Amino acid sequence: MTHVKRCGTCAALLAAGVVALGTIVRAQDELGGAKTLYVNASYEEALSVLDKQAAAAGTTGAKASEVQHYRALCFIALGRTGEADQAIALSVSADPFTVPDTSELAPRVASVFTAARARLIPEVARAALADGRQLMQKGDPAGANRRFDAVTKLLSEPGLAGRADLSDLTLAATAFAELTKAQMTAAAAAAAAPAPQPAAPAEVPAPVTASGAPVTTAGRTAGGGAQPPPAPRPSGGVATLKPPAAAAANTPAVIPAGTPGLVPAIPVSQVVPPWQPGSGVIGQIGFSGAVKVTIDANGKVIAATMSPSVYPPYDRLILTAARDWVYRPATLDGQPVASDRLIEIVLRPRTGQ
Repeated sequence: MTHVKRCGTCAALLAAGVVALGTIVRAQDELGGAKTLYVNASYEEALSVLDKQAAAAGTTGAKASEVQHYRALCFIALGRTGEADQAIALSVSADPFTVPDTSELAPRVASVFTAARARLIPEVARAALADGRQLMQKGDPAGANRRFDAVTKLLSEPGLAGRADLSDLTLAATAFAELTKAQMTAAAAAAAAPAPQPAAPAEVPAPVTASGAPVTTAGRTAGGGAQPPPAPRPSGGVATLKPPAAAAANTPAVIPAGTPGLVPAIPVSQVVPPWQPGSGVIGQIGFSGAVKVTIDANGKVIAATMSPSVYPPYDRLILTAARDWVYRPATLDGQPVASDRLIEIVLRPRTGQ
């Protein structure tokens, strides 16, 4: 009898251990259990488990996205389409890059997910673009670049790629991604370069405003040179060129600004491409940067680089136009010499005028 009692006690302890172990396993894999309940058409029970999982998973991350995905499946099965849409939206918001596998779903259910993502992802992309722009303004090109890359990735999804209504958003994200990459490259180069020696101030001509028309000479600078006046404002925006106080030399053959006896080059013809951003996202954004030109002793531009980039599509226009710019060459002690000139460019948003 004593032996029987002992066996009974061991059996009870073993059973209790199995129950405890089962509780631990269930706690570790409740999502898996919810999936099993869904497959077995126990939708209300699955939702009960998933609701607890949703509270524990939070609102961001792949786990939260997957939980909301299965909640949506249960709601669809129960005919609760409004709640299904909300769950899909929460899934996309939690992790827009977690694309649910709909290959094993019924065509009707799969179409619900596809349509919902096609509706929701563009808004997520716009929010990511705005976030990236804020990071740019805060001086974080690396963080901004990640946001812009995310936008281009989202908009390349099947069903979204090539949509005409998203082309402007895709263009903006691609251009900003290029711009922030250029900024990161420039920052890395600047960090690696030795500190420049201070240069004496050079003569500063009056600002030159571009309209796409040839620049004419009028007026006089402080040194007696001809100075182009502001040109008419172009439609759709404006590109403003303002020579800074000094320009850096980039080759031994180029005379650095501020060299005693150096008279800086003066623009004779400096036609700037008009800024025509259109009416989309790009037209509501301002850009700024600079182009560095090297001018030979004959007044011709022999090299031009963006330093830094303004806006990649417009950069190409500036660099092409710069080939035809003509200057009165810089002089050193009365003799024409090669020199550099750094021109700041500002592209203003559309004003509706």
